[in-house]
Amino acid sequence: MVTEILKEQAMAAADWERVGAALRGGGLVALPSDTVYGLACLATISEAVERIYDVKGRDRQKPVALVFTAVEQIGALIPDLPPEIRSALAGIMPGPVTAIVPFGEGAGGIHVRGGGSIGVRIIAPPEGDLYRFLPGPLAVTSANLSGHEDPGVATDIPPEVSEACDFVIDSGRRGSCIPSTVVDLRPLTAGKTPEILREGTLDYHEIVRCCEQKQK
Repeated sequence: MVTEILKEQAMAAADWERVGAALRGGGLVALPSDTVYGLACLATISEAVERIYDVKGRDRQKPVALVFTAVEQIGALIPDLPPEIRSALAGIMPGPVTAIVPFGEGAGGIHVRGGGSIGVRIIAPPEGDLYRFLPGPLAVTSANLSGHEDPGVATDIPPEVSEACDFVIDSGRRGSCIPSTVVDLRPLTAGKTPEILREGTLDYHEIVRCCEQKQK
């Protein structure tokens, strides 16, 4: 397979259609986010999700996140999502944060391992606007080899990863080049504050402030 490099600024509707078709066919795509470059596939295609783990050399006990374009889409996939968590998601998204929420294994035809929870993302504009052209939800993880540095520019994506993709969408250098903050929102259902699982672009105090402000 020959990987096609697309310059995001020059992409036409037909290019986005080809990328979408590749994803629907079980392909992988490397694309920009509001933090670093990600490696994506359709989360409803189990073989594609497995390929992400193989390409990255990622521990299969580590889940990958789901990317949506609106909080309402998360609620539609997880209809029994607690109201405290729905409110918190609306407060902190879109933005450079991955939120851990309750999720039943295999719900909605999703093939991302979770063990009772899953990470969800809504990427901030302008990068987040690109995802509206693509089918979803997408399973997305950083486009690196596991344990190696996250790529802030498309040319930093290792060849082992880029050559496994149908397309690499090059949108220049990412704004922060720092991964998203991972925050567990499940403690909210017990009246506790969210728990930071990975430090990233958005700091803890900002996350708590956004959650509290939305719930007032």
